[in-house]
Amino acid sequence: MLSIAFLCSASSGIGGGHVMRCLTLAEELAGGRATVRFAVNQDAPHVVPSLERAGFSFTTGRTLMEAARIAGRQGNFDAVICDSYEIDAKIERSLRKMAGKVVTIDDLANRPHECDLLIDATYGRSAGDYRGLVPPGATICVGAHYAFLRPEFAALRETSLSRRAAIVGVERVLVSLGLSDIGGVTARVVAALVSTELKAQIDVVVGPTAQSRNALAEMAARNSRLALHVDPADIARLMTNADIAIGAGGTSSWERCCLGLPTVLVVLADNQRVIAEKLGEAGAVWLALGASEDHVVEITHKVIELSNDASARRRMTGAAAMIVDGRGVTRVVEAICTLTKRDVHVDIRN
Repeated sequence: MLSIAFLCSASSGIGGGHVMRCLTLAEELAGGRATVRFAVNQDAPHVVPSLERAGFSFTTGRTLMEAARIAGRQGNFDAVICDSYEIDAKIERSLRKMAGKVVTIDDLANRPHECDLLIDATYGRSAGDYRGLVPPGATICVGAHYAFLRPEFAALRETSLSRRAAIVGVERVLVSLGLSDIGGVTARVVAALVSTELKAQIDVVVGPTAQSRNALAEMAARNSRLALHVDPADIARLMTNADIAIGAGGTSSWERCCLGLPTVLVVLADNQRVIAEKLGEAGAVWLALGASEDHVVEITHKVIELSNDASARRRMTGAAAMIVDGRGVTRVVEAICTLTKRDVHVDIRN
């Protein structure tokens, strides 16, 4: 089997998306194909409790690179997979001491990389965006075709799309603005949504360290329409059952697209803006470009408007479902196995 080290980071400031997509890839690789170890910064297990639940060995350090040095002393790996904005070509070059191949996961295309394989699942990204940023012989896999989704999303895709074709009204709204809940935005959005005349049930998803967690729990205790879910294991089912989502422009965008979930997309960080604008141009989302007080009002108005327009929701479902099919992680595994020259078959169904 392959021996793989994952080097990734999470914090209240950047969220848990890097670790979450690495966990998705690790679970696919670990299905009889590889042994896996994680090296993460010390905050990562608190921001992403799924890391401990997954059962993989992991090393923590005060910094990400300290964790990498500790993992490197535990043996050589066939490949190290990097997913952090802290990592660039200089660091990747040093990682060749611990691994035969370097795989980089990125979504910015804004700095040089010293890698053998680069993966960027940003919708609309082209290989040309990395021209001059990777070595001449590096393999580049770009576009939402490679989006990192857990198997349950592909498994629920047909059910979700069929349900949306039949539903006329809006019975459930999902609010999921990132596990780390940057700036406590979730509580502000939910409070505004509850104050409207929308009669739908509201499912709210946050992480255990979310700034809004206590305020949301108090709201849920007072309002039977509101259910709080802290780092739920069944997020794919929550998305399938929802009729509209209010979501952030991170990696969860691809999960919602796979399930055709009509979404009011909130841009919470600069690195989400490109994804958000491209999804908006494709008709897959309605955009809200921030979470200030004025933007929160805009968000709720858009949800009300979308709830009253079944045709718009169906168009959004169709556009979103065309972008992601839920099989991206298997394509990434095949690219990694090809890179390491291991004869490992991965089943990819279009």
